[in-house]
Amino acid sequence: MTTDAVVGRIHDRGQVHARRRGLTHGKTWVLGGSDLLSLAVAYVFTYVLAAHLGPLPPVSAPAWFLALVAVLAVPGWLAIFAAYGLYENDSVRISVASFDEVRDVFHAMLAGSLILLIVSQGVRFAADWWIYSAVEAALFVVAALVLVPCARGAVRSWVFPRVMRARRTLIMGSGSDAALVHDKIVAHPEYGLDVVGVLDSRDIDGGGPVVGGPSDFAELLDDLEVDRVVLASSIAEHERMLDLIRSVRRPDIQVSIVPRYFEIFTSNALLDDVEGMPVVTLPPMRLGRSSRLLKRGFDLIVASTTLLVLAPLLLAIAVAIKVDSRGSVIYRQPRRGRNGSTFSIAKFRTMADGAEARRADVLHLNEVDGPLFKVKQGDPRVTRIGGFLRRYSLDELPQLWNVVRGDMSLVGPRPFVVYEADQITGWASRRLDTTPGITGLWQVLGRNDIPFDEMVKLDYIYVTNWSLWWDLKILCQTIPVVLGKRGAY
Repeated sequence: MTTDAVVGRIHDRGQVHARRRGLTHGKTWVLGGSDLLSLAVAYVFTYVLAAHLGPLPPVSAPAWFLALVAVLAVPGWLAIFAAYGLYENDSVRISVASFDEVRDVFHAMLAGSLILLIVSQGVRFAADWWIYSAVEAALFVVAALVLVPCARGAVRSWVFPRVMRARRTLIMGSGSDAALVHDKIVAHPEYGLDVVGVLDSRDIDGGGPVVGGPSDFAELLDDLEVDRVVLASSIAEHERMLDLIRSVRRPDIQVSIVPRYFEIFTSNALLDDVEGMPVVTLPPMRLGRSSRLLKRGFDLIVASTTLLVLAPLLLAIAVAIKVDSRGSVIYRQPRRGRNGSTFSIAKFRTMADGAEARRADVLHLNEVDGPLFKVKQGDPRVTRIGGFLRRYSLDELPQLWNVVRGDMSLVGPRPFVVYEADQITGWASRRLDTTPGITGLWQVLGRNDIPFDEMVKLDYIYVTNWSLWWDLKILCQTIPVVLGKRGAY
């Protein structure tokens, strides 16, 4: 098939896709409506709670004045959120995590609450009405800080994919780089990107249709109605590539560039400026004593609390396992821990008693690469209740005890079986420079669906760029991943 034919086919497919998916604009309005609804709920929660906490009513102003304040607050809050860039991310970035916006949301809430407090003091002085106090401001900020990111996450996860048209994306690159970018985008439909083709990637293997070369670039942008261009690797000499990139800098097209050495970059890398030349600086590759103490304290508090809260569920699972099949409720297995140490990991038993001795009988069913052994479906050793526990990762809950003991952390590289871990050598072995975890980058980005080599790189990135904020983000991302059962088997 000729390039023109391929372009025509993709163009026709994209037109049908665009009509089916609907809206091309309106994300800002949907997010704005979500924010206003969340703020309204936070206000109701604040005043209801304040009415029960204090002897006086939380407001004394007449209804008409409160209605006026509410009307004026709508554009006010939207303006504040816009000032902090909270409505630009979805049109500029590929992947928007609502958790990443928590700091900006917090600052916006503080600014808005401060303005309302000043207005309240003015009203109190002029008319002797009270409408907002410092206590109510604190309650409101706490409530809104939970509701706004959660509502935004729900909108991005469930509303946008069903209502908004996917952004038509053209990948520039060749070989494995373009294939990797293509596969990562396709694996995440929540990004809202529709890959319409790959520019000049003739040796690509299964990474999308090739629609042309550098000379076709300008024409393809219009023919394919491209919304975003992702530069995966160079497809021409340096000056020619600069001309191509400059030519695509249009108001209607977003440009994303995958940097060289992306395997070691993280979101907390620093962007410096040296006489107009951007220089990326990686954070220091160390975890200081204070950071280790902070991480350990966080693990102890969260793991202990979770164990107490989930005690009835743990008991119910234990009873179900005992009734379903013969054998112990808890399965223990030696795993590699921090700095090559060995510890015994605890999991709910999901296989028949003596399953490890039958491992050689099912080696031919292995469906993952590298030294790992996983069977997605059809492992005869898995019990009935075990299959259910694995789908929802409930078999991992006893590892909270490993966290309390200090063998594991809530977030960290996944601990492998000893004979699997010993096959990981070289720079990749640094993945266990820190305490292994129950969840981590590998788990939230796809778990067993991610190739082994990619998993090792993700663990390396986490270990060499740790931060408590990153741990909190990964923990929040774990919840929808577990509920969605992605990569769980």
